[in-house]
Amino acid sequence: MNSTRFELLMDAGNGAQKAGDILVTSLAKAGQYVFIEPIIPAEISPPKRTPHSMSGVVIRLSGQEITNIGDYSELMLVEHEILLERRLMDKEYAERALVLIDMGDEQRAPEAYESVISLARSKGLEVCPFRMDEEVQGIMKTLNGNGKNMFYLGMLTAFYHADKEDVEKAVRQTFKKLPLDKLEKNLIIFKKGHDLIKDLPVKPVFISGQKRVGEHVLLDGNTALALGMIDAGIRFFSGYPITPASSIMHTLAKIFPSYGGILHQAEDEISAIGASIGAYYGGTPAVTATSGPGLSLKQEFIGFASVAEIPIIIVDVQRGGPSTGLPTRTEQSDLLSAIFGTHGDSTKIVLSVSDVEDCFYAPHLARYLTETCKVPVFIMSDYMTSVSYKIFEKLKTEQLKEVSDISDRILDRFFLKKLKEVKMVKSQQSLPGEPGLMRRLTGLNTDENGSVMYTSASAVRSHEVRNEKLHELRRSLLKPELFGPADSDVLIVGWGSTRGVLKESIELAAKKGISASGMHLKMVYPLPLSLKEVFSKFKKVMTIEVAYGDGLKPAPLASLLRLETLVEVESGITIPNGRPIKPVQVIEKLMALKGVMA
Repeated sequence: MNSTRFELLMDAGNGAQKAGDILVTSLAKAGQYVFIEPIIPAEISPPKRTPHSMSGVVIRLSGQEITNIGDYSELMLVEHEILLERRLMDKEYAERALVLIDMGDEQRAPEAYESVISLARSKGLEVCPFRMDEEVQGIMKTLNGNGKNMFYLGMLTAFYHADKEDVEKAVRQTFKKLPLDKLEKNLIIFKKGHDLIKDLPVKPVFISGQKRVGEHVLLDGNTALALGMIDAGIRFFSGYPITPASSIMHTLAKIFPSYGGILHQAEDEISAIGASIGAYYGGTPAVTATSGPGLSLKQEFIGFASVAEIPIIIVDVQRGGPSTGLPTRTEQSDLLSAIFGTHGDSTKIVLSVSDVEDCFYAPHLARYLTETCKVPVFIMSDYMTSVSYKIFEKLKTEQLKEVSDISDRILDRFFLKKLKEVKMVKSQQSLPGEPGLMRRLTGLNTDENGSVMYTSASAVRSHEVRNEKLHELRRSLLKPELFGPADSDVLIVGWGSTRGVLKESIELAAKKGISASGMHLKMVYPLPLSLKEVFSKFKKVMTIEVAYGDGLKPAPLASLLRLETLVEVESGITIPNGRPIKPVQVIEKLMALKGVMA
């Protein structure tokens, strides 16, 4: 694949993400395909010139569609020596990668600069030091030291042959609220950075793009989720700020009222889900969004909604755990908490999103399922998906009013047929205030009429009815998406954001003569009834998960597949390092297996 990957690393608060957003927007408009991963420190305002202050963006650029961040970075543009030393620890660089390091702080720590440059070169990296000239430094002083990100943006614009005028227009649009004199100073800095590249002993990279026909959009996952909620007819959101789910609420705060929506920032996670359940009980489609720690707090209310048969949608944007864990890193470890987190036999549905486009349509399916089955429905995303950008043709909107009108296009996207009639535990499902109707709302066990009942027969019946809702969904699920042949040596099963790396890896494996296939699950619970039959056609079945697993403890998806199919599914590629899994890591695993299975 004709692609390259590069990084911009700066101290937190110096505008690396903003520069990265401007660049990928301009590149996407020119016809290139982009994939971006922000590097965000967990601490709020960490001290500058410290390892904890490392912030930035990783960008993959290609002339054809890409679905993941790729393997290793071929260029690193670094603000100072401390950040370079910190980033070298991650070993995310390619062989003979180019390092452009700003020497502006060299006088503060000459020995440290010399040491880290020597270290980088000892690892086989090409290091190219540079300095900003006195004119740029003088302008930056009038801007209170700001503007470095514009200089670096100019350098990257020139190095990757982005259209200078397009980037300049994007800068003007992004900073249109700045006073004109400050904006012009930033543009001078940008142009000086652009001009510097031709004076450095480096060879710029050109990735040809494809001319796009029609209207296209560039969206990140959380923005797509927010817009999808609106298009799905959801009109109430209650949440509590938590990384990395907060930007869903930020987006809705700006636009939700224009569509008749109400946004409620609750005092805590428990209040947020309680308010959302209350809204849905009153007849208003509602959702709450959180991440791992918040999910733990919401569990009792999730169980209540299951028993009371009140629809509710929960978005879980997963991050590194457990506990506070890695707030600004990605992981897929919440799966079993979503399925089994509540006490007792609490029924719920768990679907996942594999990319930004899924994020837009998942709320439609979640609303259809929660209102049809009256069980909690999870939309499982993760940090990587939430911040990743994708360019695609303008999405077709649904403007869903009644869930019975959900389109086959959305059902097909998530490998599902329309459900048949679903029976409820309580026959009375009226909304509050309906004339002549009364509905008992309780977390206690009830009979068919909604009366509290403690008999053995009523308890068994309630369990059977609730689980039959999921069985009807199982029977309606189609075979999941399969990459590669239907009967190879190895089947790798993934879910959520692993789809992109799984698909690319299977394509690479075929070119290397490795017998391997991939399966991706969008509906993670319940699972299709056909899985055991599919698994039987492969010599070995393993999972790919951004979660922990080893020979004695299966990773979450592997555990679930074992439980549901009784097949010995291995935790094949399970790497909980806070980073997305790379295609090269999958190929290395397959190559090792090829030697064992030969």
